Amino acid sequence: MNETESVQYELVDISEFDNMAMMAAEAFTRYEPISSALNISSEDFADFIRLLEPKLVREQLTVIARNQETQQIIGAMISDDFAIEPPKEILHLSDNFEPVWSVLDELDSQRLGRILPEGEYLHFFLLAVDHRQTGRKIAKNLVRTCMENGVGKGYKTGVVEASGVVSQHIFRKLGFVDRFEILYKTFMFQGNRIFDSIEEQHGIILMDKALAQ
Repeated sequence: MNETESVQYELVDISEFDNMAMMAAEAFTRYEPISSALNISSEDFADFIRLLEPKLVREQLTVIARNQETQQIIGAMISDDFAIEPPKEILHLSDNFEPVWSVLDELDSQRLGRILPEGEYLHFFLLAVDHRQTGRKIAKNLVRTCMENGVGKGYKTGVVEASGVVSQHIFRKLGFVDRFEILYKTFMFQGNRIFDSIEEQHGIILMDKALAQ
């Protein structure tokens, strides 16, 4: 789809889904504040991504970054149609994921507490880049390519729950606007401040952007 500085940006293919899942899981559990605070292992996170495979491959909204010299997948913008429910199996993953669903449900319900039409809201779900590839604007190019693909498919609005300051900065630079925030220090799950250990991160923010006029 796009090519920048020996990096190819393209839609994920089913034959490479597992490679993408492992790369994204390793990157996400290394740096993303929520999964780090909950001690979610990269293996469990990869299993979570694998459960999304039928939905993601069918919708063709997920973009990967590939090193053209090594052919390795070095980044992914895992995206989907926000109106189409993910497989129910994700709710039966390890207990460590329960606070994740709780905080996302609370955040999304503040703005999107209604039935959404399919084909309109492009959900930027998981942004992951190999930690050895920093400084190459791969994350920004992944989001931009994903937006271009979504616009081509008729999506009108981009939505993201940005959980860390880096991703929040990237999406703001690309025109996304903060709508609602849940502070990590005050979020309660089953009577506990489950994210109290998160330092240097303020909260998770629901952001959106009009993709096409």
